[in-house]
Amino acid sequence: MSADNLYLSALRTQSLPFRIKEFVDFRILQIANQTLLEAIHQEAIQKKMPPRYIHSIQSDFDGTYLWIWVDFKGEKLEPLDEFFEEGTKRHFIKPRLKKALRWFQDGVKYFSKGHYVSGIQARHVFSEGFRKGYPKFKQRLTEELEEYLERTKLFG
Repeated sequence: MSADNLYLSALRTQSLPFRIKEFVDFRILQIANQTLLEAIHQEAIQKKMPPRYIHSIQSDFDGTYLWIWVDFKGEKLEPLDEFFEEGTKRHFIKPRLKKALRWFQDGVKYFSKGHYVSGIQARHVFSEGFRKGYPKFKQRLTEELEEYLERTKLFG
C-alpha cells in the first residue's frame, strides 16, 4: 500500500469531519429522494395535482446545500408552482396577443375579451410534503450516519 493510500485511509477512518462529509456526499440525495421527495409526491397525488406538476419536483445536492424545488412553469415561464403553492386572488385576465380568450369546458367552446377568474386555491403541496417527510429524512439520515461512522472507525 502506498503512502498516499495510507494517508487517505487514516483520514477516512479517523477524521470525523472527513467521514461525515464522505457520507453526506454519497447518501444525502438518495435519502432525501426516498423521504422528502416521496412525501411531496404523495401530497401532490393526494391533492390531485397534474402529472406535469408531480414530475417537475426535483432535487440536487451541490456539496453544501440540499436543494428541493418544483420547476412548474407556464408557457410564458410564469411561476405556476408558486401559484399552486400559495394560491392567487380573484383577478382579471385578458388576451395579450389575440382578440379573445378561448377555452373548452364540458365539450363547449367559450370565448371572452376578458373576465374575472376566482383565482387558484392554495394547495401547500410542497410545504405540507416537506413537513410530513422531514422527520423521516432526519431519522434516516441520523441512523445511517451513525451506522456508517461505527462501521468506518478504526479504533475503539
